[in-house]
Amino acid sequence: MSRLTSRRLVVIASVLLTIGALLVAYTVVARLGARTAAPSHVLLDASFDDGVLDPAVFNTCHWWAEDGCTIASNDELEWYLPEQVSVADGALRLTADRDPVRGSDGNPYDYRSGMVTTGPAPESEDDVQAKLAFTYGTVEARLRVPAGQGLWSAMWLLPANRESRPEIDVLEVIGQDPDEVIMHLHPKSRRAESPSQRYRVPGPDLAADWHDVRLDWAPRRLEFFVDGAPVWKVTGSKVPDEPMYLVLNLAVGGAYPGPPDESTDFPATLAIDHLRVTAARE
Repeated sequence: MSRLTSRRLVVIASVLLTIGALLVAYTVVARLGARTAAPSHVLLDASFDDGVLDPAVFNTCHWWAEDGCTIASNDELEWYLPEQVSVADGALRLTADRDPVRGSDGNPYDYRSGMVTTGPAPESEDDVQAKLAFTYGTVEARLRVPAGQGLWSAMWLLPANRESRPEIDVLEVIGQDPDEVIMHLHPKSRRAESPSQRYRVPGPDLAADWHDVRLDWAPRRLEFFVDGAPVWKVTGSKVPDEPMYLVLNLAVGGAYPGPPDESTDFPATLAIDHLRVTAARE
């Protein structure tokens, strides 16, 4: 083989190697770009400026009751009623009162309060889907909680199939400790450990000022944020992979916060200034 032919082969080989490297690099960049910029669409963007709660999106009780409800398994002391839910001053307001009521379950309750959910409508058929449910995406809210012994503000996700687990607690705040955000993941299996995290907000507490909370939900990954700061991450097979709907409520009493006392001021209100749900496109 001549020296000239050898040089040509070396040049050609070098060019081919360069092209190959560029193609590999382009493929890697393209894949990373697709992974970090997954398309999404907005399911809910509620600012509550119109003074109306959209009945096509929200229920004011859990699906198992229409005119009132509670969660007896938590030993809560409130009975949720639709009239305790209002929209005023540009915010959704869930208000608890020390006002006795007899629930439709026949039991007396010393307190009445408000809740909303985007799940199945109360007493709807088993095959009726949730009003708003999604698998993977982002939930974010700007809210202000009430302070006071025995008050229990919460924002959480439940399965659209009406099961009680898995459950993602985006935010829980106990009224006697309003500077702490509590987060939980209760996996589908009751035998599995339920991880949790507590985060104390710097500056004004959640009763003294408005704060932003957010959950980013992706396959095998949950990331929690408070005022834009990442505060907790959960990864692995415990992360839910099924459609879930949103619940916001102000509970009174129960095993978690304990009962109110004479220092607790009523009425007490959990206010939500803005609520946004963005779902990942498949």
